Amino acid sequence: MTAKTNKYRILETNVLLERFVTYNEVFTEYFKTIKIIERGEALRYETYARLTDNYISNIKRFIKLCNSYITKYNLENSMVAERMNNYFIDLINAIGCLDVKHNSIDYSRLENAKSRIRARQDEFVDSINILIN
Repeated sequence: MTAKTNKYRILETNVLLERFVTYNEVFTEYFKTIKIIERGEALRYETYARLTDNYISNIKRFIKLCNSYITKYNLENSMVAERMNNYFIDLINAIGCLDVKHNSIDYSRLENAKSRIRARQDEFVDSINILIN
């Protein structure tokens, strides 16, 4: 790998990490919105079903970005790809705490999902750090 190629990889890795931080904030806001909807303080049209659709839509966008990075640098079978996939699995599973038909929340599942997501975030970032060092 040339120095120029390595420079671009580092820049693109930094962009990926910046997006990772941004999307983590977005996903955190979704969990906060769950509580706002439950308290009845959300806008009338903001429902668990709508929140779920937007949450999944953002996950799909972020998956697309990450997959592009993974493919570009041939990391398909790497620890980074595995940890990224685990992170996305837990993000998707987190929405299971919502019952959109009955507008209810399973709080124990929600808290468990949030703690699993935090652990997966750390694992993913650690795998990126190993990759660039």
